[in-house]
Amino acid sequence: MNKYLNLILAAGLFLPATASAQSELDALRYGQVTGAGTARSLSLGGAGGSYGADFSSLSINPAGIGVYRSSEITVTPVLRLNKIKSTYLGSTASDDRTRLNLSNFGAVFTKSARGNEYESSGWKAFSIGIGFNRIADFTANGYYAGNNSLSSITEEFAADAKYNGISDQLAPPFGFLAYEGYVLDQDRNSIPYNNIISQGGSLNQSKSWSSKGGINEWSLSLGGNYMEKLMLGASLALTSYKYDRTTNYTEKDATGNPNNDFDYLSYNELLSTTGLGFNAKLGAIYVINDIVRVGASFHTPTWTSFTDISDYNMTTNTEGYKASLGGGDTDPVSFKQPSAQYQFDYSLRTPWRAVLSATAFMGKYGFVTADYEYAAYSSMRYNFRDNSFNDYENALNQAIKDTYRGTHNFRVGVEGKLSNFMGRLGFAYYTSPFKQSDLFDGQRMDLSAGVGARFGGFFVDLAYVHIMQKQSEYGYPLLMQDNAAMGVRKIPVGLANLDYGNNLVALTLGFKF
Repeated sequence: MNKYLNLILAAGLFLPATASAQSELDALRYGQVTGAGTARSLSLGGAGGSYGADFSSLSINPAGIGVYRSSEITVTPVLRLNKIKSTYLGSTASDDRTRLNLSNFGAVFTKSARGNEYESSGWKAFSIGIGFNRIADFTANGYYAGNNSLSSITEEFAADAKYNGISDQLAPPFGFLAYEGYVLDQDRNSIPYNNIISQGGSLNQSKSWSSKGGINEWSLSLGGNYMEKLMLGASLALTSYKYDRTTNYTEKDATGNPNNDFDYLSYNELLSTTGLGFNAKLGAIYVINDIVRVGASFHTPTWTSFTDISDYNMTTNTEGYKASLGGGDTDPVSFKQPSAQYQFDYSLRTPWRAVLSATAFMGKYGFVTADYEYAAYSSMRYNFRDNSFNDYENALNQAIKDTYRGTHNFRVGVEGKLSNFMGRLGFAYYTSPFKQSDLFDGQRMDLSAGVGARFGGFFVDLAYVHIMQKQSEYGYPLLMQDNAAMGVRKIPVGLANLDYGNNLVALTLGFKF
């Protein structure tokens, strides 16, 4: 745990605060994608690297486009029912959110060789695919609360004020908000600033957040079928990112003392991130015989340009503290926010990936399919356009290398077919990207099921997915490490354990022509 703490602290200690809104956790959010798209793919656990002829396969193995023998159009709306259960300082809480969005829209245009052309040509079919798959969704509401008698967020604010000052030109403006909100002492000549909350007091702390957005991958794919044995495919993708989050953190005095200069504080953070990136994928599927086919694909990193727009405010009630200073303002309640919003532009390179796949067919009765995926999370890298942040950039990229590891992800699905009707089951397991997975967990499991039907050129698929994931985070930002020489004490920040129990229902409507 101390090693991980030091990694985070190294990226925030003595370095420009303007860039501190970016972290290794943000890199993970934008780099951690999972299979999505059509209901058929979702009900098969997201496995789609070798059976092909499904639009979702273009985001897994573009060689799947070589399996097509006719053109098609698909659209997939998804209903997401997300729930988070949390444990913080021995207390449990839960929150949920429901949202309807579009998971897939795509069209594949196929030219198949027929008659004499089929007999004389080695290439049996060519296809072009265009459309999008939603490869990550950020819809979530969360909440946790607990009683803390060991530390306060104001200690972090005081540490930030000591090393970054109390100007509102820095983001996040912890020192500014704390000083102007009177939770730091008001003697500007007394540095370091001290928080007015006595150590060892009793505080009821809570954090809530609401987020929305996702990652959409718009792809153009080309592929073909050679001699009914080898399918090849390639895709170029434009990836769009949208993430909006509102976070509230509160502390309330739990001592019952109305004269200790603190009643409560409420800190709010509003973040809006947009990004646009590109990547490429190459893939192949080889038909060993009528029963078995295997596939392999490589995904380049996604190179993305991001813009963060952030704003902050804080409301405090410091009881009689302001009146004791002798000024004209005796109102115990203070509301402060910076004079303007903050904008920061930067770039991020997400992990590269490699996928190996295999499918075993059971004649006309269906198939069993599986994917193995390796994702190199330690290879993620930030690039800040302002050279004045070079030290922060280097420290943050080193923290990524030391915090994350490559993951081994497994997806398995089975489809049974009877006449024009299909039943499907799926399972997916994603290992934790954290090197210290015993502390921060991060693993994920998906259980899925679905049905489908074909009526001439029209088809419909329905999928249900239950997603189980555990993650951990600190109750408030870590800014300072234990350094006795500088008079800084280690602040014992509580660790919140988050248990996600998300559900989604997807419906795909398609037409072959």
